[in-house]
Amino acid sequence: MTNTNSQSQAKDELANEIAKSLQEEHRVELYRHIFQKHDESIIRKAFEEATKVPVSKIKKSKSALFFYLLNKYAEEQDQNPCG
Repeated sequence: MTNTNSQSQAKDELANEIAKSLQEEHRVELYRHIFQKHDESIIRKAFEEATKVPVSKIKKSKSALFFYLLNKYAEEQDQNPCG
């Protein structure tokens, strides 16, 4: 049970980090919710990639880019579940 609590706490911390980094602290519940739908590895990958892109290269916002990448990586994983 402690392991489950620590995993949940780690996910909450990551959701808070993502919301803060994307300047969307008011939407932290949305970022917590994505853990119910996506693997943590995909979430981390999308977050890392979105934060690497310079602001001058982003058309809408970092959060829009994050969700675009998240959905892209999730689709790729669904098409290739073994890799």
